[in-house]
Amino acid sequence: VEKHIFHAIVDHYSFRPTPLKTFPLRYYVNDDFYVPNSSSPCFFYAGNEANIFQFINNTGFLFEASKEFGALVVFAEHRYYGKSLIQPHDMSYLTVEQAMADFNTLNVHIREKWNMPADAAFIVAGGSYGGNLAMWLRLKNPNLWAGALASSATPLKHILRETNDFARIETEAYGNVSSHCPDLVRRGWKELFGNATTSEGRATVAKELHLCHVPFDNGVADSIHGWVSGALETMVQYGYPYETAFYNPLPAFPFRVACQGMLQAGTGLGALYAASNVYYNHTGQVGPCFAIEEIVGDAVKHWQRTGQHHRLEHESQQQQPTSALKQARNLYSYRGEVMEDYNAWGYQTCTEVYQPMPTNGVTDFEIPFTPNQSAYYERCRKLWNVKPRPNWEEMHFMGSHIAAGSNIFLASGQLDPWRAAGIQEVPKGASDSIIVRIIENGAHHLDLRESNPLDPSSVVNIRQEQKAAIRKWIVEWKEQVQRAKGH
Repeated sequence: VEKHIFHAIVDHYSFRPTPLKTFPLRYYVNDDFYVPNSSSPCFFYAGNEANIFQFINNTGFLFEASKEFGALVVFAEHRYYGKSLIQPHDMSYLTVEQAMADFNTLNVHIREKWNMPADAAFIVAGGSYGGNLAMWLRLKNPNLWAGALASSATPLKHILRETNDFARIETEAYGNVSSHCPDLVRRGWKELFGNATTSEGRATVAKELHLCHVPFDNGVADSIHGWVSGALETMVQYGYPYETAFYNPLPAFPFRVACQGMLQAGTGLGALYAASNVYYNHTGQVGPCFAIEEIVGDAVKHWQRTGQHHRLEHESQQQQPTSALKQARNLYSYRGEVMEDYNAWGYQTCTEVYQPMPTNGVTDFEIPFTPNQSAYYERCRKLWNVKPRPNWEEMHFMGSHIAAGSNIFLASGQLDPWRAAGIQEVPKGASDSIIVRIIENGAHHLDLRESNPLDPSSVVNIRQEQKAAIRKWIVEWKEQVQRAKGH
């Protein structure tokens, strides 16, 4: 891919001047199979909450399809992520609407820069939050986007807030390997918090979890919980049928490997160690033991990545951490992608992407937890002086009421916990150009990944359906342009 810079407007929705009129938005282009000066399409990935290379390296489907369609492939970075930063760092310009306007104006810019004719179709694609963006771009601006591949989209945030469906789906993945695994995890939490209250118990925790040293106080139990919870959840979300390294090196279907390890251990703490060792140390990269400082950092990353940063506030109220633990928390609270002051995703979960998730410990294997809205709001106020709008996203972007739309292909993985917030059936009254598929044995945006011999037949078939839809959208776009010209 080749790097390009687009000078995006800082504030698309005001005519008043801003300290900086534009900012450099990165986008990367692959034209290996593109046919210049033709009606060849553009496959446009709408970047989401990470450095754009995380998606370039994990969205091989677009590159593969570009050969078949002769398409220009574009990956556009989301404002405030990676290197597409606005300085001075005023978070008020970080909204879903501003990001969509960036991509709309970049669409126009690319069409002009590459001298693409009006009948060259732009197909937008995205995964997870990027899947939301892809779907919403087509819904809001069908004049710019011929169709959308929305993979693992999560537009129904109220389900995450009102139910434990996210944790329940995660738990079912382990339970389908063995019904004993969820019970072992529940036992693990009891043993962890029970042992953490005494120095002898903490020594047992250190031994069973292979910690590099014995924790000084019971405060570390909450961080260990977040650390293990992150491993359990991510191994299902990214439970691909082959080895991967999306965040960490993982075996094929890592949750299955972890469950087998739990059964071999046969104890609660042993089960927690089995899960953590598969996720954090599959290739032995960590070494013989886990450092407390790294555990704290990984817990922070997990809660922030899933939009649960308010749990950090909950944890701090449950314990009096030692100075060493405080230093570890501070280290990871002000580093890179997990900076609490200027963490872009943390800010978005305090404004439009409001998704605190309850757990009950019965139909899921998590520790029972009921989010405290007042505490969540207070944390948002302290960090960024903002107040979440829980219902804004679904009201403004239609939730599941998209029957008036067209040319949208929604795919969710059966294994993926984020499926809980996805549209899982075609809306009543929708045209047949809105397609909804659940990928059997599929994980998070598996359909957008490059082909692999170990892919289940379900995703192989769905990719064929997606290409058929793209082909239809391209034809329709050309016909629409011809009609507009009066031909």
